[in-house]
Amino acid sequence: MTDSSPLIIFHANCLDGFGSAYSAWVHFQLNLNVSAEYLPAAHGDTPPAAHNRTVYLLDYAYKREGMEQLCQQAAKVIVLDHHITAVNELAGMDQQFDNLELHFDMERSGAMITWEYFHSTAAPKLIACVQDRDMWWWNIPESHDVNAGLMSQPFTFERWHEAVQDEQAFQCLVNDGNAINRYRTQMIEQGKRAAEMGTIAGHRVPIVNCPRAIVSELVGELAEGHPFAAGYSDKGLRRSWSLRSAQDGADVAQIAQQFGGGGHKNAAGFVTWLGQDNLVIEPGSA
Repeated sequence: MTDSSPLIIFHANCLDGFGSAYSAWVHFQLNLNVSAEYLPAAHGDTPPAAHNRTVYLLDYAYKREGMEQLCQQAAKVIVLDHHITAVNELAGMDQQFDNLELHFDMERSGAMITWEYFHSTAAPKLIACVQDRDMWWWNIPESHDVNAGLMSQPFTFERWHEAVQDEQAFQCLVNDGNAINRYRTQMIEQGKRAAEMGTIAGHRVPIVNCPRAIVSELVGELAEGHPFAAGYSDKGLRRSWSLRSAQDGADVAQIAQQFGGGGHKNAAGFVTWLGQDNLVIEPGSA
């Protein structure tokens, strides 16, 4: 592939990350008729081969070593992000590599940064709602339901674009999300009862095994009265951790960094790995 097909790397399993990718897709596919390559990436991933490519990293950045590898291969690397850990991790790298652009803004979400980078028009309400949740502002009345509706569907650019373009499709998201949130409220209450106290990086905190669909809300509520709280979910031997803290709680970005992760002061994550024996269960082994 050549520069005519940019490589778009975005934060995986994240509404803000996919909203960033969607913002780029509107620019490249719909406005320029350019077929870019879209690659979701999570904490701990290694960068792909990108020889002579133009690479955009949206709502995401690799660790410094990975970024150095990427910059040595790519024709150009543009980072659009808002995670404080990425700011610290990549400090000064744009002086080291002439082909690297760093665009950080802690006051906007990744999706909003990306939309406003590529477009001169105001961001659609869908992107504003995604930002409203990701920044945990909750200023837009429909945000809770819109985000729940989005999470209930496959992440496809076409579905998102329909909700942007069609008021009826947007309202369907709101209606679907409203029903979903009634159920999620019950799941959150069940999750709170399942939490146990444990220790992470020397802090005694609530820990709960929970699905990603409710992790932010559940762990956020558990964090009240504690330095922070943690939720985790497993995929094979990969355990993904989500940390949340109250406004006056611990800086979980610093804690996540100790495990190779990152994020914001009150919301961060990292990955740990389980042993092979966790996938081999025999009678009498319990």
